[in-house]
This record gives sequence, structure tokens and C-alpha cells, in this order.
Amino acid sequence: MESKHIVRAAGIIALATIFSRFAGLGREVVTANFFGTTIVYDAFIIAFMIPNFFRRLFAEGALSTAFIPVFTGYVTTKEKKETEKVASIAFTLSLVATLSLVILSIAGISLFSHFFHFSDKTALILRLLKITLPYLTLISLAAIVMGILNSYQHFTASAFAPIMLDVCWIGAIFLLCPLFGETIEKRIFGLAIGVLIGGLGQFLIQLPALKKRKLRIRFNFNFSHPAIKRMAILLAPSIIGLAVTPINILVDSFLAIKLGSGMVSSLWYANRLMQLPLGVFGVAMATATLPSLSTYFARGEMRKLKETLSFALRNVLFIIIPSSVGLILLRKPIISLLFQRGLFTSTSVDNTAFALLFYSLGLFAYATSIIVVRGFYSIQDTRTPVKVGILSILANIILDLILMGPLRQGGIALSTALVGILNLAILSFILAKRLKGLEGKEILLSSLKTVFISGLMGFLVWGSLLFCRRIPVLSNRFALVLIPAIMGVVFYLFFSRLFKREEMRAIK
Repeated sequence: MESKHIVRAAGIIALATIFSRFAGLGREVVTANFFGTTIVYDAFIIAFMIPNFFRRLFAEGALSTAFIPVFTGYVTTKEKKETEKVASIAFTLSLVATLSLVILSIAGISLFSHFFHFSDKTALILRLLKITLPYLTLISLAAIVMGILNSYQHFTASAFAPIMLDVCWIGAIFLLCPLFGETIEKRIFGLAIGVLIGGLGQFLIQLPALKKRKLRIRFNFNFSHPAIKRMAILLAPSIIGLAVTPINILVDSFLAIKLGSGMVSSLWYANRLMQLPLGVFGVAMATATLPSLSTYFARGEMRKLKETLSFALRNVLFIIIPSSVGLILLRKPIISLLFQRGLFTSTSVDNTAFALLFYSLGLFAYATSIIVVRGFYSIQDTRTPVKVGILSILANIILDLILMGPLRQGGIALSTALVGILNLAILSFILAKRLKGLEGKEILLSSLKTVFISGLMGFLVWGSLLFCRRIPVLSNRFALVLIPAIMGVVFYLFFSRLFKREEMRAIK
């Protein structure tokens, strides 16, 4: 059955993502110790976010909206020689487009820096940006290889590739940063170089898997090929939709700078923790589902497409909702355990925990929205996410300005959560209408059961946390996280099995 294949693929991606996310957490633990929530790390985060903004368009964005749906069609219906040609052209186009953008951007920064005077904070961001921008080209090429492998139903190498960034990031902190000087203002440039090495590593680690498929990639500048035109038709109107999340993140970061030193970093660390369950389960299921959805659409099997979407949504909510409850209740112990050392102070813990509280409220919406959007992409409808995306950008700006006053960084995080819920509601309604149903009753019933069991789990977690805090031997950082977390997971799985939840089969 296709559902079993999707679960297997999602399991591979989830396993790799677990390694990647824990490597990412290790990366943030090390970074927090050396750079904390300082203005220097605030500047680095923005310099790292800007190439990531364009990465969403030229890498993940192009991959999900244009490349995989079209390339999967060629893999399914065309000869290998033709699919090899399409892959080569897409690779060449990605290299030319991103490299041109990087060169023009660096030249523009150099020109403006020569003629205009900037504050020390802005000048630091611009100097770091000149180093981090080429990451865009490297990660875009890695994404094209990922798309090729995923279209052939190979997920392992691509799923493990992001770990290379974490490894190189940590290595840079210990090996490169000390070479740049004694102060964090100087050492941060070593971290920027580590990002570039990590981008290259993500590309190189996938090449052996590509070689096994005996698919040779050559430079091919035939950008007028019908497949490339089809990709452009799908991608062009969705640029705004693809830019929604990175635009919102950049707006959040630039507004957070106005709140004072360390606010950008606090949002960053909180968002990284939220990304753990989101990446492990939400992105994994969406990545594994898209090729199948595209295949069903190409074959005209709409009933199977709807069943697959429903299956993915129910299983993601089964994991994400209790994860949100756990993050909310254990946010301070988790942050303290992971980050509180070196330059990451108790104030940093409080600021980060406050942001994580509000981020967690919208976690379910972002996890399911990823799958719903893949549903639109699989039926080659990129206009609807664009229209909803424009509304999202406007809503995020308005809510940021309203909420950041009374709630500071928590208001920016709450704005993110509310925008995610709004997006999910609108997109789900439209997709259900477009597909003439989306097994809404099954999804709603499954979600209500999940909420009920998660609520019971939450009381147990909260009670065990209070108990541990009153017992001296159990009041250390490690025990305050481990004991309530284990009890919560065991309780949730036990009662899910007791209530004969269908989603338990996917867990097995």
C-alpha cells in the first residue's frame, strides 16, 4: 500500500531529521556558550537569515513547487535520457541564477559601504553578509540533487545532508573562530566561514547516492526546454507565496532589534526548539508525501490523493499536538538544560522561554500547513498559496506592531503563531473545496482524540514537574526535563493504544 510506503519514507526522513535536529541542538548549545544572546550574535543571525531567505525561493521553494512535480512526471512517463537532460538543465540554471545573485549582492554591499556610513551594528551585519551570501549557491545545488533523489523515491542521503551544516558549524566555533582573534566581534567571522563549508558539505554528501542511480549531471544551458518552461510557469506566480515565511522571519528579526540587545537571539533559540518537532515530523511527512501526491495527480487518481493527504495530516497532528503541550510545560527546564552556560544567562533563559511559549501555540498549524501546501503544489496550483501568502505578510506586520509593545519578543512569537493558524484555516478550506472533500470528519475526530489525550498527558507532566522540584535529588536540570518527558511520552502512547488509535499503526 502507498500509505505504508509513505510512512517508511517519512520514517527514514524523520530518523535522519532527528539526528539532524539533535545535531542542530548541539550546535546551538555550543553557540549559546560562546556567543549567548549578544548583539554580535544578533548581527550574525540576520546575516545568515538573508541568504536563507533566497534559499527558500531557489532551493526548497523551487524544489517543492516546480522541480519535483515536473521532474516526477518525467521520471514516471519519459525515458532516462530525457530525465537526465532535464536534471542537468535544472542544475545549470540553479547555478547560474544563484551565483549571479550572489555576485551582484556582494558588489552592491561593497559599493554602498564605500559611499555611505553605517552604524557599527549595521556595518557588522554587512561584513558578515558578504561572507554568508555564497551559501545560497551551495545550498541551492544541494537542493536540486535532493529533488532528483526524492523523485526516484530515495530519501536517505538527502535527509542526512543537513547534518553537515551542524558539524561544520560546531567545527568552525572550535577550530576557525579562535584564529580570528580574542573578542566575539572578531570570532564571529570564523562562524560565517563555517556556514559556507557546511553548505558545500550538504552538496557533496549526496553525490554518491546520485552516482548509484547512474544519473549523470552535465552543464546544459538549454533553458528553453519544455520542462524548464513548465517549472517557470509553476514557480513564477508562487514567488510571493514562497517568500512569505522568510519575509515574516526577516520582519520579525528587524523589529526585534528595536526591542534591545539579545531579542533576535532569543527568538532564534526559541524558534530552533520549535523546529525540532516541526522538522522531525511535519517536514518529514510532507517531504515523503509530495512525490506520491504528484504521482496520483499525474495518473488522475484523485481519491487516492485525498486519502494520502488525510493520512498525512492525521498522523502529523497525532505527534505535533502532544509535542506542543510538552514544549509549553517544560520550556524553562529544557532551555536551562540546553543553553544556560557561558554567555547564555538566566535572563537569556527567561527571554527565550517567553518566546517559546507563544511559538508553541502555533506549532500544529505550521506542521499541517506544510502538508496542505504540498497538496496545492501536487495538483500544480501555485496561485492559491500566493494569495493567502500576501494576506499572511500583511497580517504578520500588523500583529507584530500591535503585540510587540505589551509582550515584546513574546508578541512577535504570538504573531507568528496566529498567522500560522490563519493560513491553515484558509488553505484547508480552499483545498477541501478544490478536491471536493478532504475527509474532514476523520481528521477532526482524530484531532479531538489527540487533544483529549494530550490534555491528560499535560496534567501528568505538570504534576511530575512540581513533584521533581520539591525533591532535592530530582531538582537538577537533567531530571526536571527527563522525568516529566518520559512520563508524558509513556502515558500518551499507553492511552493512545488503549483507545485503539489508528495512528499507532504508523508509529509501529
